[in-house]
Amino acid sequence: MSDESDVLTAIDRKLGILMHLEAYRIISEMTITEGAPVLKRLGMKPSEIAAVFDTTSKTVSVRLSESKRKS
Repeated sequence: MSDESDVLTAIDRKLGILMHLEAYRIISEMTITEGAPVLKRLGMKPSEIAAVFDTTSKTVSVRLSESKRKS
């Protein structure tokens, strides 16, 4: 059972890396104000978006809130 758990953990880690690389590719020319809403629509959580932009989830949440008010 532990071997199966280890395999699933490794797969989850690798998928997380791929997700972040693809997210970075999508928003590479965008500011956090432009990119955070895009990544949110793709299903990413503020903490995951924060990792892509190398910032805090609080900063991302503020940008997402500002973006909501503007639309």
